[in-house]
Amino acid sequence: MVSSKLYALKRLPWFEIFLVVVVMSVSMYAALSDAQNFSLRWFTRDDAYYYFKVAQNISEGHGPTFDGINKTNGYHPLWMLVCIPLFALARFDLVLPLRILLLVMAGLQVSTAILLYRLLGKIFAPAIGALAALYWVFNFDILVNLYMQGLESGIAAFFVVLLIYKLYQFETAWRKPNNTQRQLVSLGVLGALTIFSRLDLIFLVAFAGIWVVFRGSGFRWFLPLDIVAAIISVLLAFILRLGLPEYFAYTNAALAMAGLGLASKLLCAFFFGLYQKHILMNAWKTLARVALSTVASSALLGVAMLTLSQLGDINGFPRVVIATDFIFTLLFFGLTRLGYAALRNKKLETPSTVTPFAEVTQQWKTWLHDGLAFFGISFGALAVYMLWNKLAIGSFSPVSGQIKRWWGSFPARVYGGATRSPFEFFGVDFQGDGLAWTPITNTLGGWVAPLSNMTREVQSFYLYALIALSLFGCAALFLNKNKSRIAIAQLALIPLMAGSFMQAISYHATGYSAYKEWYWVTQRVSSILLLCAAIGLAFTLTRKVKYRQVFAWVAVLYLGVGMWQTYWAGIKLTMQYNRWSDDAPMMEIATLLEANTAPGSLIGFTGGGNVGYFIHDRAILNMDGLINSPEYFEHLQNGTAGEYLASIGLDYVLANPGILDRQPYDGQFNEYLRPTAVSYGGKQLLQYESPK
Repeated sequence: MVSSKLYALKRLPWFEIFLVVVVMSVSMYAALSDAQNFSLRWFTRDDAYYYFKVAQNISEGHGPTFDGINKTNGYHPLWMLVCIPLFALARFDLVLPLRILLLVMAGLQVSTAILLYRLLGKIFAPAIGALAALYWVFNFDILVNLYMQGLESGIAAFFVVLLIYKLYQFETAWRKPNNTQRQLVSLGVLGALTIFSRLDLIFLVAFAGIWVVFRGSGFRWFLPLDIVAAIISVLLAFILRLGLPEYFAYTNAALAMAGLGLASKLLCAFFFGLYQKHILMNAWKTLARVALSTVASSALLGVAMLTLSQLGDINGFPRVVIATDFIFTLLFFGLTRLGYAALRNKKLETPSTVTPFAEVTQQWKTWLHDGLAFFGISFGALAVYMLWNKLAIGSFSPVSGQIKRWWGSFPARVYGGATRSPFEFFGVDFQGDGLAWTPITNTLGGWVAPLSNMTREVQSFYLYALIALSLFGCAALFLNKNKSRIAIAQLALIPLMAGSFMQAISYHATGYSAYKEWYWVTQRVSSILLLCAAIGLAFTLTRKVKYRQVFAWVAVLYLGVGMWQTYWAGIKLTMQYNRWSDDAPMMEIATLLEANTAPGSLIGFTGGGNVGYFIHDRAILNMDGLINSPEYFEHLQNGTAGEYLASIGLDYVLANPGILDRQPYDGQFNEYLRPTAVSYGGKQLLQYESPK
């Protein structure tokens, strides 16, 4: 009896219990601190309060609106659903939902860490999983960028890691006789939730679908990589020829060529057998097929682009990009095939004479059936949501994304403008809002930056370092080829990496403006998995070392204690007790407006998220359009927004008049504005009146 109890105690997930207790205890400490900490030190982003105020309005029966007038869809739906019941409590106390939300975010953070622990612990060793988990919960940069913002990034990270974990379970089970169809349906549901957590995760889910539907086929391994390679090769060719921002004058041509190139390259790769695993067993024959496929696809692409140019469907393009794209396509398609050939298990390879067409003929019904199970649910749910958006709000996609792409088309950079860094364009920058692959790229950039004071030289050094790191990472795969193959498959690294690159490119290739550091969820997860995989592969070399598991745990716990100390110090410094008096305002600017405007006033802001949440008896209207209606966006584009705001009864505007004179506003409100003597932080309170 006693021994069975001891056995039960040993089987308890002690590390997970420890993690939950520590993280939630610290979070409870923060949640019970002074009320002003939440508005001034924790949830400080306007974007978070866009969620909070809309959720409050929905809970009170006003519908999806920030200002009480304009219906909006400028948010990711799953996080909004989480916020609605929490911010129903705002009618009693504005700070209470923020206290609870902090605990919800902490729960998401520790849940994500536990999934990382289980995933990496099963593939490599529990100590390596623990290292990833401790880093995820105690790294202050992750806390600040993914959880402290109060945005959808926390729930997005959870579903990204949960999807990878479920793909791991699928990978270990699909070769066995079981109910694969039920697993695909389950993955489809999870894919839908992942998309709804952040809509740009559609790329990850799409590649995950390819990964599971084409299991057992060469399409599984090469199609995601080929899609990304085909698009990157075209865009890279344009950027090398034109530079940035000159590229954006040829965006339509670049995107047209990327689309046509994708179709021609995949079609030729299929015809030349580049998705047949048995054909790729001989390196020289493989390279010959890659070369022939690339020549054929480049010829087709060149003819198509020249035809479009002659027809006037595109505004011209530099012809040299066809040759440059040829070189990159040959390089990318060749490297993936050679990498596969080098890592494959020759003992498991079975000779086959099945042609590409024969494989499709034999498998298309299975692929269609499985594809409907996965994509029918995940993408079908997205289609329903988009239709609801159109019917209820007036736009299929979030208006906030449309506006940021519109901003990116302006030469003025009031809201940051489109990227001007090639590294940022492809999502591998080491600084700024384009920093995605942290902690890999920022650490690499930190090593390189002291080598030169000149920006151009630093970028050159960083490029060389990035190439060297990539080669080193590829070489690490050969520490243990068998374990590398297993890790690549079980961590779903191919769909994860492909989705990460496509997400970044989808923003930058179209000139998206005002992208933020919390967008890059899949890249952060990928970075941690890659680093832990490298550590795990190195750990396999210590199989003969006695007590290696003990040594690994000691090292991990030592690092964990160091991270915990920094984390705890940051929490205590941020969420202080008895720092603020009970009557200290949550937002000084809200108090100022309450003292200088009449109750019931409608006040325009070029941002205004946090003020909109904390102000009493007044409503804030968002003038930049991110959390406004598609109708208002149309008026902004047409130059009639001033008239529109007058028609809905705008009373005041608090803004810098100089900003309103520039793009994207272009002075269209000026004739309605009357100055007052009230100002705050460089902004002036202006009465909004129809011209006499």
